[in-house]
Amino acid sequence: MATINKPIFWGLALLFLAHQLSQKVLGISFPFLDQYLDTFLLPPLLLTGLLAEWRDLYQLGERYIFPALVLVLLTVVLLITSEMVFPSLSSQFTADPYDGLSIALGSLFFYFFLNRPLQERKISSV
Repeated sequence: MATINKPIFWGLALLFLAHQLSQKVLGISFPFLDQYLDTFLLPPLLLTGLLAEWRDLYQLGERYIFPALVLVLLTVVLLITSEMVFPSLSSQFTADPYDGLSIALGSLFFYFFLNRPLQERKISSV
């Protein structure tokens, strides 16, 4: 599970948890963050977990990364699910084009910062 042991992943996870704690438990509101932070963080957190699963489950190795087309398709699935399916199932969800933009930006963040091959372990001969 070296894929999820990246500091940037854990930083995003802690940011998500801190925001949820401040919003739901402490009652602190940051309107812009309350609206878009979770949808921005969804793709990097979800796709990193999915990348870890694919590397391990399908034995693709630590050098495997999602090709751009696969990432686009996964992002489209997230967009359809969060902006069409969920709002049609519950009135607690609303479709918002800015949520779609937030998800797309989160996917780009994943692509540039987390969708990287793991470094090969170098063995020192000292």
